[in-house]
Amino acid sequence: MSKLFVLPVCLVLAFLQPHTFSAEKEQSGNIVATVNGKIITNEVLIHRLKMFTDTNPETVAARRQEILDQLVTDILLDEFIDKQGLIVSQAEIEREVDQIRNTINSNQKNAIQSLEQILASIGSNIDEFKKSVKYSIALEMYFHNKLDDKTLKKYFDENKSVFNGETVKVSHILIDTRNMKTEEELSRALEQIKTIKREIDRGIPFDENAKRYSNCPSAQNGGDLGFIQRKGTFAKSFLDAAFLLKVGQVSEPVQTEYGYHLIKVTDKKEGDNIQFNDMKEKVRLEALDAEILNLLDRLHKEAKIVLH
Repeated sequence: MSKLFVLPVCLVLAFLQPHTFSAEKEQSGNIVATVNGKIITNEVLIHRLKMFTDTNPETVAARRQEILDQLVTDILLDEFIDKQGLIVSQAEIEREVDQIRNTINSNQKNAIQSLEQILASIGSNIDEFKKSVKYSIALEMYFHNKLDDKTLKKYFDENKSVFNGETVKVSHILIDTRNMKTEEELSRALEQIKTIKREIDRGIPFDENAKRYSNCPSAQNGGDLGFIQRKGTFAKSFLDAAFLLKVGQVSEPVQTEYGYHLIKVTDKKEGDNIQFNDMKEKVRLEALDAEILNLLDRLHKEAKIVLH
């Protein structure tokens, strides 16, 4: 296997099983979530949080939510893998981990940092990492026959900008909604971004609006984010909108986990002239990642998830 789709290294720990009725009763008041009837306890979250050294309250709150989200995902993946009858041997897991160790060692020229040290630096450990490797192997097995040449060629044709190095220079205006709790607040934020768009359409410069209204640190530079690639750290909805725009165009409001954005493309660098056969393995890996993300989205939508 040339490359694994490795899920975020925040993996499920074994749930504490009550050994007496009194323990079960005590645990019932300590459940933070149930996923298709399976429980996630506060002890698990606390144990995981202790792996991180940053104690800033805002960081801890965000980290707690990330861990909870991943624990939910782990349960859904375990259920899916069992249902599909996908079996991954311990030998397969160890072989992949050894390959990753070798890659780390070969890429480090100076001070050697072990896999365990790297995992510890991001609040994880080797057991959790091996669980993520198991998921990766199982999901690649599941999707192997679904990603034939015809499917891959179609994916390539529809996503050339992912592979040809095309970049666009973008500016944006952000109305941050992360701390908004009510539908009324969200509606006001959406109306605000629509009002800003109308001002831009009437001729008020984008950068002036960014400096006046945007909640992003880029506001001081008129919203300029520089050149971005099609495959990057920005939200998919943001990237989809940005790469559809022509130079000088401004998008309609785009929603991400951060809030509502207006996006303007100010420059574009065309990509290389590439052929499918030259990129086939890279296309397969990108298509595999996309399939897995779609599967995770479907599993979450179909699951019965109750937060306590």
